[in-house]
Amino acid sequence: MNSESANAVLVAFVVGSIVLVIMALFSASFIIFHRRRRREVIRERKEMQEKYQRELLQSQLEIQNQTLQQIAEELHDHIGQLLTVAAMRLNQLEDDSTDAAVQQSVRQTRDVVSTIITDVRALAKTLDHSTVQRFGLLPSLSLELDRIQRTGRLQTRLIESGEVYALGEQVDIVLLRMSQELLNNVLKHARARTVTVLVDYQPDRLTLTVADDGQGFSQDDVAARPINESGSGMSNLHRRAELLGGTLNVQSRLGAGTTVTVHLPRNYTR
Repeated sequence: MNSESANAVLVAFVVGSIVLVIMALFSASFIIFHRRRRREVIRERKEMQEKYQRELLQSQLEIQNQTLQQIAEELHDHIGQLLTVAAMRLNQLEDDSTDAAVQQSVRQTRDVVSTIITDVRALAKTLDHSTVQRFGLLPSLSLELDRIQRTGRLQTRLIESGEVYALGEQVDIVLLRMSQELLNNVLKHARARTVTVLVDYQPDRLTLTVADDGQGFSQDDVAARPINESGSGMSNLHRRAELLGGTLNVQSRLGAGTTVTVHLPRNYTR
């Protein structure tokens, strides 16, 4: 009887131990499954958010391109034609006049109108996204920098390095629009004499740098601005770079100019 009791106790202990092990394994499996599922949910939410942001960016780009396309067509077809007619009238006025002083004044005015015609055509091309589609990023940037230099407000330089490749039509358009916004910031705020755009084609990534020799700014002061004084331009640029799988860095100090660098991976899957 004692032996049977001992065996029963042993069996009960073994069975209990097995049950405990099973329960422990079940609990561990449940915790692992729960954590894995939680990570998957977080990842899915992140992917959904990124997808939404990409689609939102795509919609914004399409609206922006349509708007700029309409402006470009208006500049080319309407404003450009009116300026051409004005130049023709000035030519006629010069031919009809016998006064040397009047002829000189007409020629100077005609030269100004001719310069405006050239600038309007260049502006129309940089606003037209089909320019990027046809010629690529570098020629479009060169056209934009030439247009800015002709205003006499800035000396511009475009430097390229590495073996040139395309990141895709949409990425090239985004990079051009980002560059235009950065150049516009230089014109509006930097009080610079020169601006340099560097496009570095590395095997695994493209680096776009816009650097000026202007007055610079304190990034701490900008970050501390209240909401009613804070602009959204730079944050939008950061967001565009991130949605393309890249980063945007700003380096600036008072009196030392500003350098903005955009890094984009070459083979980013959108």
